[in-house]
Amino acid sequence: MNLSEFYKKVILDHAKNKRNHRKMDAFTHKIHYKNPTCGDVMTMYARINDEETLEDVSFIGEGCFISMASSSMFTIVAKGRTVKEIQELSLLMNEMILDGKETEDERLEDMICFKDIHKLPARYNCVLMPWQALEKLIKAERT
Repeated sequence: MNLSEFYKKVILDHAKNKRNHRKMDAFTHKIHYKNPTCGDVMTMYARINDEETLEDVSFIGEGCFISMASSSMFTIVAKGRTVKEIQELSLLMNEMILDGKETEDERLEDMICFKDIHKLPARYNCVLMPWQALEKLIKAERT
């Protein structure tokens, strides 16, 4: 099995067996988000403490396998990190997806599987949907 086939299997596993796909009861933040380029929708729940750390993050939603896999992976990457760290990782994701920039940052964990999406512009927002949702969630709270 080559690396590309492995990445496909990881993406399909996350799409079929979504991690943290649940409505959170004890959340401090919530946002409903719709992919601006298609019909993918999600509601993201987050519990952010006073130190700006995501103690927990989950989502419910429907969409293509790429957006659902990305949302699943995002919850794993984001949980336990500070808002600042997640914003740094968001920049790396944007560079990887929009610009095709290679990254070996291990903090992205399975999100690295999406590195070839930069060749498919119609799928950019599918992968970036949870990152965009969290950014809107943070901005909504700070304004």
